[in-house]
Amino acid sequence: MFFTVSATAFSQASDFITVNKRNNRTVKTFFPGLPISFETYDKRQASGLITAIRNDSIFIKEYDVRQVLNQWGIPVLDTLGQYLNGFHYKEIAKVDVSDRMRLQEVTPGRLLIIGGTGYALLNVINGAYLHQSVTSSKNLTSLGIAAGAVGTGVLINYLSRRSKKYHVEYIHMNDVKKHLRGF
Repeated sequence: MFFTVSATAFSQASDFITVNKRNNRTVKTFFPGLPISFETYDKRQASGLITAIRNDSIFIKEYDVRQVLNQWGIPVLDTLGQYLNGFHYKEIAKVDVSDRMRLQEVTPGRLLIIGGTGYALLNVINGAYLHQSVTSSKNLTSLGIAAGAVGTGVLINYLSRRSKKYHVEYIHMNDVKKHLRGF
């Protein structure tokens, strides 16, 4: 009984970081000890284990894992080093919040670009095989539709990169304790 009372009396909760949607709905919460992967505004990638969150900063232990040759010449993965990096939470531009595997970020914009380009290429190859002119009205209509699909895909990709889906919020646990106590 003495141990449980002393553990609750002297324990201090760590600060944490939440990733919220535009409507302030929490998507994911990050505490020390959890893995995180994000990109900063200056396009640096960071991925590793959170060691601490304090003073508006997040500290991440990153491992440098590379493929090296062993004594028999067979390539194996080896940890060459570990680094402790600190980032201010406002430096974080994008946070990977998905728990499932994505199909290499297949977006509607990419699908339109790939489909439009493939359709245009197939139209030109079929026209050459069937000895049809590329400038005929039927081919130009098909190529115009394909160009429209590619243009729409480029526009969707541009607009989706400009909008911020998520924002990172830093939660100070000391402030939360004061609000809970009524001070």
